[in-house]
Amino acid sequence: MRKAFMALSLLFILAGCNDREKVATYSMTDNVQNQQEVEKLLKEDDAIEQANLLVFEDELFVAMQLKPFKKWNREKIEKDWKKKLEDKFSDSKVNVSSDFKMFWESTKLMEENNQKKMLKELHELKKLAKEET
Repeated sequence: MRKAFMALSLLFILAGCNDREKVATYSMTDNVQNQQEVEKLLKEDDAIEQANLLVFEDELFVAMQLKPFKKWNREKIEKDWKKKLEDKFSDSKVNVSSDFKMFWESTKLMEENNQKKMLKELHELKKLAKEET
């Protein structure tokens, strides 16, 4: 009985530490419907552990972390997501990356308060995404 109580306590503690949502979003547009559609699609995908979605004017930037065993298919997953989002939002420029540095930098970018600095850093992120090998 004591072991079961300890295991249950540990489970609650670990569950309490996981306070981050699966999809974090930052938007500078009025088009909430598109944003919600992308969020829903990202949440439904079981290969994605966490994702950051940045929506600026006519640009859509998705940085995602994949689950451990899905990382082997990283390029295919990125390509599929890029195609899916480009088909759905043909009027927007789409950037998709599953690189951890992109995820980390986009998380820092979402915490930035200065809009000019944020746009500058977003352009740097896009350059970095293109350099990715």
